Amino acid sequence: MIDGVIVKTLKRIPDDRGTIFKMQESCDSEFKGFGEIYFSTIYPGVVKGWHLHENAILNYAVVKGMIKLVLFDNREGSKTKGELMELYIGDKNYCLVQIPSGVWNGFKCVGNEEAIVADLITVIHKEDVMKRMNPDNCFINYDWSLNNR
Repeated sequence: MIDGVIVKTLKRIPDDRGTIFKMQESCDSEFKGFGEIYFSTIYPGVVKGWHLHENAILNYAVVKGMIKLVLFDNREGSKTKGELMELYIGDKNYCLVQIPSGVWNGFKCVGNEEAIVADLITVIHKEDVMKRMNPDNCFINYDWSLNNR
C-alpha cells in the first residue's frame, strides 16, 4: 500500500427498481471535504494517465465496467516513495479508492465494455494544480499492456 491511500469496500443496495451505489457520505471517517464530483468514461483498452493533483484529494469509484488503477508515489519524504500500487475496481470490486494529493495515478479500462468512473475531489479544479505525463513515455517504469499469466 502507498502511504495515505485508502481502499474501502462500498455498498450496492439492489431492489426490484434497480440499484443504489453508495460512494461517500460526509460522516465517513475518510471524508476530506467536497470540491466537485464528476464522471468520466473510458473505452476498453484506453489508458488515462498519468496525472497528479497538487492540492486535491481524489476519491474514485467505478459504477460501470472495470478499470486497472495504478498509483505511483513520488512524494519527497514519503515512506513509500518509489512504490507502485495496482488495483482493479468496478463491477467485480465496487470500492472507493482515496488518493492523497501528490500521488501520480492513471487507469486503464479492462474488459469489453466502457467504464464509468466517478471522481469526488476535495477542491474545484480551478483551485488545484494538475500535472500530466504520457503513460508510455515518462519516468514511471510501468507497462500498461495486458499481462497474460
